Amino acid sequence: MKDYLPYAAGVLAGLLVAFLMSGLLTLTQTPQLVLFALLPAVGGALVERVCRRRPNNS
Repeated sequence: MKDYLPYAAGVLAGLLVAFLMSGLLTLTQTPQLVLFALLPAVGGALVERVCRRRPNNS
């Protein structure tokens, strides 16, 4: 379960960015759908990758 925390944090960050961009750019329909589909997945993948590259100091 602990292994999924970086991915979940990235997904939440990506979702927050998607909400902000959608509101600021007033996107509708297809661009908004693409934004909400891609940003959470990309955010999760990036945070997970960064956490795996960082040496574990435990």
